[in-house]
Amino acid sequence: MTLAIKSDLRIFRAALFICVLFLCRNAKAQAVAEENNAQNENSVKLFADSRLTALTTFQEITKPVYANAGTSKNGSGSIHSAKGYRILIYSGIDRAKATSTKADFMRRHPGTRIYMTYALPQYRIKVGDYISRGEANEFYRQLSGIYSPCMVVPDIVEINTFRRND
Repeated sequence: MTLAIKSDLRIFRAALFICVLFLCRNAKAQAVAEENNAQNENSVKLFADSRLTALTTFQEITKPVYANAGTSKNGSGSIHSAKGYRILIYSGIDRAKATSTKADFMRRHPGTRIYMTYALPQYRIKVGDYISRGEANEFYRQLSGIYSPCMVVPDIVEINTFRRND
C-alpha cells in the first residue's frame, strides 16, 4: 500500500502544482488588465464633431493658392498668411486721432480691410492686404493726398482667394 499512497501523493502534488501555476497565471493576467484599465482612465479621450473630419479631408482649401492665381469655377480657394504689404496711414500717440482716422478711412473705403494696433507708446493704422509692392503702391498714390504722412510697409498679410471675383 505504501507504493499506492506514494503514487497517489505524486499525482496529488502534480495536480496541486498545475493548479497553483494556473492561479498564478490568472493573477498576472488580471494585474495586467487592471493596469491597462488604469492607464485608459488616465488617458485623454477626444470627442470631436463629425463635421471636423469633413473639413480636414477637404484637400482643395489646404493647398496654398496665391492672390494672382484667382479661383477656379468650382469655387475652391484658400485663406492663408503670407509676406506682403500694407499702407500705414497713421502712427502716433493720440488715441482719439487714431480712431477718427480709422473711422474716416472706413467711410471712404468700406471694402478695404483696416488694422489698428497699439505698441507702447503709439497707435498704428494699416490698411489693405497686398501681395506685391506694386499693388500697394497703386493704392498708396490714392491715399497719399488724403492721409499724411503715409507709407507702404512690409507686413504679414491675409490672402483670401475665396473673395476674388473672376
